[in-house]
Amino acid sequence: MDKLIDIVDTVEDPAEMPQDREGVTESAENLTTALAAINDPETPPQLQKELTTIVKQVTTTLEVVNVAEVPPEDRSLLLLVVKRTTATLDVICDPKTPPETRDRMIAIMKDSVYVAKMTPNGAGADSPDRSQSPPGTRIPRESTVNTLLLVSSSEDIMGDRRTPARERDRLADITHQVSALLRKASDPGTSQKERSEVAEELEKKTARMKDQQEQSASARKGAEVSLGKAAAFCTSAIFESTRESALVQGLRKLIPPKWEAEGVKDFWKAKEMNDETLDVLAQLRNNEHTHGPFEVVEIVTELAEIVPYDRLFGSLGGSALSCKQTASYLDERFGITVGTWLTRSG
Repeated sequence: MDKLIDIVDTVEDPAEMPQDREGVTESAENLTTALAAINDPETPPQLQKELTTIVKQVTTTLEVVNVAEVPPEDRSLLLLVVKRTTATLDVICDPKTPPETRDRMIAIMKDSVYVAKMTPNGAGADSPDRSQSPPGTRIPRESTVNTLLLVSSSEDIMGDRRTPARERDRLADITHQVSALLRKASDPGTSQKERSEVAEELEKKTARMKDQQEQSASARKGAEVSLGKAAAFCTSAIFESTRESALVQGLRKLIPPKWEAEGVKDFWKAKEMNDETLDVLAQLRNNEHTHGPFEVVEIVTELAEIVPYDRLFGSLGGSALSCKQTASYLDERFGITVGTWLTRSG
């Protein structure tokens, strides 16, 4: 627990990106669910053992990712993966969760944090130095991070209480297959021949997982929200799960002159002002925190080009539904087509 507190303290530096700070602190808060279950005498001993292992693994992964010399964009996405992964602890610790589903979710969690720990330049303290790996056995970091993000989107959907139990179980099944393959691909002990075979199988399983993500997320029931709220949820989710370089490039026409002069370091989140305008929060490269109004139609239209429909659920998880709802509003009210977000629903 002391180590976890130390990790949280390290992200209090004003130079830290708000999303990174949020990723670390929310991951730590999520772990309290596991700690409470570990200390609960009614928790089955085997689950207590599993949760104890998970807390240690997540803490180590946060420690590695937090100090790793990786591009800031990859670091932010790895912290998002850990945050989404630990958010599933609420369902994992629920006595009503079916044992098979719980076991799969625990396995996915362990695979995710292992791969996240192995992804930076240096592996964890208890792992071999990957610089000593034979030629051809290293894994492209960006590819691994992208697949990890896809897995974490499944976890985001599974961790949502509104996801029907049957859909959660189906998604857990295929996601476990993907996470196990990704873990094998990330293991320095895996041969190049095995890695090639895994890569081919991983591509097939990932395609199936993406289809199941959409099906499972779309099966949940929730109240309709206003256009402004839906647009804010959607925009914030895209800010969180998309590399900053893509956001800065895609939103360059909309960036206020002052922001453009300083340069944007982190598009953080959006808040609803009304159905026409969002208040966008950002951190500039001089570490100044600022905010400004963006028109819903303009920003949503640009974001739909950055994250097209075929990447929506894989990047955003359940928040993709907010983007689809926003697109429906704009189509019905103003006849505005938002990228490809309504492609399948028409």
